[in-house]
Parts: sequence; structure tokens; C-alpha cells
Amino acid sequence: MHREAVCEALHATMARAETQIDLAKASLLVSQLDNEEVDVEAYLRDLERHAEEIRAKLPQAADAAARLAALNKYLFQENGYHGSRNDYYHRSNSYLNEVLDDREGLPITLSVLYMELAQRIGVDVKGVGLPGHFIVKFTPAEGPAQLIDVYEGGKPLSTGDAKARVNEFTGLPWKDSYLEAVSKQEIVVRMIHNLMGLARE
Repeated sequence: MHREAVCEALHATMARAETQIDLAKASLLVSQLDNEEVDVEAYLRDLERHAEEIRAKLPQAADAAARLAALNKYLFQENGYHGSRNDYYHRSNSYLNEVLDDREGLPITLSVLYMELAQRIGVDVKGVGLPGHFIVKFTPAEGPAQLIDVYEGGKPLSTGDAKARVNEFTGLPWKDSYLEAVSKQEIVVRMIHNLMGLARE
């Protein structure tokens, strides 16, 4: 009954138009599938509290670059969020609630957190699902898109860096399409596939 209820809630969340999908809620529902004690609304409030703390430090006229800099400082310097190193494949790194609790996670869960906070402070950041790695992309009003590796503490990436990551993790030949933004549905499906892979192993 629990699984059916969560699946129904997840389906209802993902059935919306792309711009109306609450990615944080969908990610927390994925966590709730395996742990019925996850309080989705409480973690959404925690996420909003994070955003409020960032907004409180921003001048009213802050541009997108200043907002992203404040987000990076808040997450990685002030609150210690980081990529999991010692137990990378532990299931907890795939659950957004545990990422919020423990402040560490996989590239995709940290990227979801980054994207959702960026949205709440007025910056549109998209997910980029590289083979073997997950990063995000910010496209400014003027100039080229900026690639960001959230797993590496918000480190900027060049296209050459992204190519090197793909080669290192998969050995696949490069395709420019790897840098295209992925939909929220694709992100949630990738999170579920990660958990399915861990369960099989």
C-alpha cells in the first residue's frame, strides 16, 4: 500500500508540464519509496529555508553571477556539502533527504539540490546527464553556457573537461549532444536506475 501510494504521488508530480514539475518533491518521493518515514513536506521546507538563508545575504540588485557565487559559498564553504568519497555507492547518497541530512551525495543528487536552490534564488540552472557523470549548466543572457561540476564543489568545467570526464568514466566517443540539458523526468528516471543498479548488485 505504501509503495502504491508513493508511486501514485510520483506519477501525479511527473505528469505535469516540464516547467511545472517540482523536481525536489519528485526526488524526495523516490527516497520515500524505500523509507516510508521520509517526511517530504518537512524536507521541502528545509530546502526553502536554505534558499531563504541565501537570499538574505544577496543585495537586491544581484545579477545571476553573484547569485551563483552566493549559492556556491553557502553550499560548499559555509555548509560543507560535498561529493561522497568513502562510500560512493551507498544507497543513502541517492536519497535527497539523506543528502540534506548528511551534506554529501552523488553527482546527480547534489546537482538536484543545486538546481532547486538556484531556481529559488532566481537562477535557471539545468541538468546535464553526461555518460557516467552528472553536471549542471547555466546559460547567461549573453555569452556561452557555463558548465558546473557540483560534485567537485561547484567547479567550472570547459567542454574539454567534460570530454575528459566522459572518456575517464566510460571510454565512449564524444558527442556534442551529451551537453544538452535533460528533462526533469529524465533526471528522476536516472536516479531510479541508479538505485535499481545498486539493488541488483
